[in-house]
Amino acid sequence: MSNKIIRLESLSLMDHDENPNDGSIFQTTRVIEVGHPYDEPHFKMVWDGQHNNPVECHSDRDVVSIDSIKSLCDSDGYCYIVRLKDGNELSLPIHAFIAETKEVVA
Repeated sequence: MSNKIIRLESLSLMDHDENPNDGSIFQTTRVIEVGHPYDEPHFKMVWDGQHNNPVECHSDRDVVSIDSIKSLCDSDGYCYIVRLKDGNELSLPIHAFIAETKEVVA
């Protein structure tokens, strides 16, 4: 068994509400998930003749996989490689994201 990265979440240390002492200093700034479009809304609104309905939106830039690799691209010596369905790869700094993993039975 091994763990597979399925989601990256970037957090910023900002507190935008009125109470600075409530402990809510983190705000999500970026989410990257396997199976969802990269840098696009997960849902778009589609008019069915009577209502606007949310429909999951995929494109040729869907995220295929997320891996952690040794690399010189980051001061930590590691980075995340995000592979997209259109063949492109993104190299992201490992210290800027929190990874969510799930156990995979091989």
